Amino acid sequence: MSNLQIHNAHFITYTDAHFTVDVLGGIDLMQIEKMLCTLRITHKNYPPLRYTLDLYNDNQTGKLLRTLCDKWDITLMDASKSVHACICQLENYKLERLRYPKGTEQAFEMSEQEQQEAQKYLSHKNLIANLQRDLQQIGILGEDENALTLFLAMASHKSGNPFSVLCLAKSGTGKSYLLQKLSGCMPKNTFSFHTQISENALYYFDSHQIDGKVLFIEDLEWTSAMLNPLATLQTHGKLIKTRATKNKDGMLHSTTFEVAAKLCLIACAYCEKSYEQLSLPFLCLHLNHSQTQDVNIMEYQKKCKAGLINQSEIAATQRRLQCVLASLNIRRVINPYAPLIHLPDDVPHPRKTLLLLLNFIDAITFFRQYQRETTADESTGEELIKTHPDDIELAFSLLKNSLLRRADELSVATRGFYCWLQEYLTEAKTTHFTALDVRKAQRIHPRTLNRYLQELTLFNYIQITGGNKYREGYRYRITNLNEDNGLNTGIENALHQTLETIKGEYGKQISRTVSQNPLSDSQTRMDTGKNSRTTHNG
Repeated sequence: MSNLQIHNAHFITYTDAHFTVDVLGGIDLMQIEKMLCTLRITHKNYPPLRYTLDLYNDNQTGKLLRTLCDKWDITLMDASKSVHACICQLENYKLERLRYPKGTEQAFEMSEQEQQEAQKYLSHKNLIANLQRDLQQIGILGEDENALTLFLAMASHKSGNPFSVLCLAKSGTGKSYLLQKLSGCMPKNTFSFHTQISENALYYFDSHQIDGKVLFIEDLEWTSAMLNPLATLQTHGKLIKTRATKNKDGMLHSTTFEVAAKLCLIACAYCEKSYEQLSLPFLCLHLNHSQTQDVNIMEYQKKCKAGLINQSEIAATQRRLQCVLASLNIRRVINPYAPLIHLPDDVPHPRKTLLLLLNFIDAITFFRQYQRETTADESTGEELIKTHPDDIELAFSLLKNSLLRRADELSVATRGFYCWLQEYLTEAKTTHFTALDVRKAQRIHPRTLNRYLQELTLFNYIQITGGNKYREGYRYRITNLNEDNGLNTGIENALHQTLETIKGEYGKQISRTVSQNPLSDSQTRMDTGKNSRTTHNG
């Protein structure tokens, strides 16, 4: 009985009643029309025969058969059956590797004890607080909300609706470090890590490589040719590209490439680009690049060099988070409170903004599946997870700043500079300033400062009151030192009102359930208390 054993990609063994054939160096997958390999053939206790040939070449294969028959006195029929059976199995293995290049990698495995601890972790009432503590433990500092948002997005890769995030920051802020730490929390074979991907590479991915996985990209090219395919794949789950190619006769014909995959994209890009104009179906997070964050990171770097950071604890925490993600079951999420969610009127791109919010609520519910009520679809029997008001409250808390940025007419960098300018002028007890005054108070590049002042002047946050462009420079006056535009307060009130409406509807459902299926007073109080818990303790 024939048997093909794959020790690794470079050592394959075929065994039957007559021969043991070791394929040394493996099979060349680059040449489809050939099967060049080196064979070490053993028969009984005789010394092995080593032979290099192309198994698709009849002349070379026939010479090998005659050599086997003459050397070991075997009939041509037996030798031919064994060799051709070996060729068929090697060919099947080659075609399978070409179809699924990474299909032979081992899947993530965890012990029964690790699985029980992971399920206990997911069922704990302080799940979110414990998760934030673990993310700090592995070395992600000063990014509590951003790290939590990214981890929840990563967990959604097993759901039917993965959530994608773009991390925006300046060079040297630690974008790559953040992605490396987060990828270390992912189970084996559930993610694909890339330093950079060209704009056309996405069309040639094998669907098996990225479907249902997390795609990490350290440096995302900020071009429409790069972002549009990612947005299409995220929205429709499919990419189809047709281009003209030449056949072997030099004639042009059309070739279609198709990639079908549902993936979670976690990528980093430079923050000064105009991403608002593209209206991407991704959540854009701005990383912390404050001076306080710089001090915290430098102190952590010193501790690492001094050996004060326990690396074994970091590895154990990453292993625990890997088991947590591996313990999540594939379930579909339904949000019965979705019709009650309304965005403020001044949010631009309301359709995609609302869709982002709803999808992120689904991601939170999916991660909290061990704490949520499950129901079954009456028609299909599929298990469903129902969203709780606590999930919506957590989504509002984490995405509030992102919604504010989308509604803000100023860019993030300019808004930060304007907030600093307000504080600076308040301390100086004046409303007038020049560019030189700003540069004396804060080290900032003249071109960057000029860009900030032009944008603030365009939107009438500051006005030119005198001076000369070519001599001492313009003199500016801030229009309203205490200006907040009512933006923050308006969105806060809208989100609070929506959340109160949802909690009221949840209370009515609890009351109807109690009236239909009477429970004890203690159980009723427990359900009511669950609704009133704060989000970060959930």
